[in-house]
Amino acid sequence: MWVLAQGQPAWLGGHVGPGLMAQLLAMGVIGLGAAWAVLCARAPAAEAPPPSAGCGGETGGPAPGLSLSAPALLGAVLVFALSLPVLGLILAAGLSAGLAAWGAGERTARALALTVAGLMALVAGVGVVLLPPTAPLWPGL
Repeated sequence: MWVLAQGQPAWLGGHVGPGLMAQLLAMGVIGLGAAWAVLCARAPAAEAPPPSAGCGGETGGPAPGLSLSAPALLGAVLVFALSLPVLGLILAAGLSAGLAAWGAGERTARALALTVAGLMALVAGVGVVLLPPTAPLWPGL
């Protein structure tokens, strides 16, 4: 993803270019992957690892919890596009992240809440610190 994002400029003059969000998201995914690898390397070895959701079960069908992943992901994109003008960027991103994470089979309510909160914090940080106001961040009350 990061290599593909390098083909688009992040900045065009003093304005945001088409590659900025792709580059930021790619670097975020790389950073999260590195942090996860460090945490896993430092954690004591478990006797039996919990079963992974994965992409398929041993029977050849979808793993439990993933049967709705494709409709949930498409729904998340649709919800984001439709709710952005009404809810603002941060809440629309949180809503779509919650739907996509639920469809991906987040195992606990805590994991789902942390996923949504993390994405909302990332969007708020990028929207407030890096980007000029091109879309409303919060609902216009």
